Formats: sequence, structure tokens, C-alpha cells
Amino acid sequence: MAMNPLVSWIALTLVVLAFGFIPIGGNPDAKRLYDDLLSNYNRLIRPVGNNSDRLTVKLGLKLSQLIDVVKPLFSPTFLT
Repeated sequence: MAMNPLVSWIALTLVVLAFGFIPIGGNPDAKRLYDDLLSNYNRLIRPVGNNSDRLTVKLGLKLSQLIDVVKPLFSPTFLT
């Protein structure tokens, strides 16, 4: 059963808007790890032979990963 593209677009928009208004308190240990890993990071260094070469970056996301993120939004504890 195919979903109407308009319904899909509206659903995606609602999810994005919902995430925009959720306060996120990060884990201090995760922040420290992030800071330690990127302490010597140089934005000017790129993994290409010539600095003007195009770099293709591919990202992937499984539906199960998205569900794991969205699921807490609809849990009874979040709504109280």
C-alpha cells in the first residue's frame, strides 16, 4: 500500500518540528569524549588528493533507528 506523498511530507514535517522543540540535555561524559576526540581536529584537512576535488559523503539511516528516536515522543511518560 503506497502512501500519499503529501501525507508523507506532512508526517516528516511534524516529526522535524517536534524534534526542534524538545530540550536535549546531553550526557557530560559523551560531551567530554566528543571534545577529547576532536581536540586536534583541523577543518582544513580533507581526505582528497587535491583540495579542490569533490568529496562525496554518503549517510544512511535505517527505519528502525528513526523509530528508536521517535518512540519516546509517544510514550506515556513523555506526555505527562
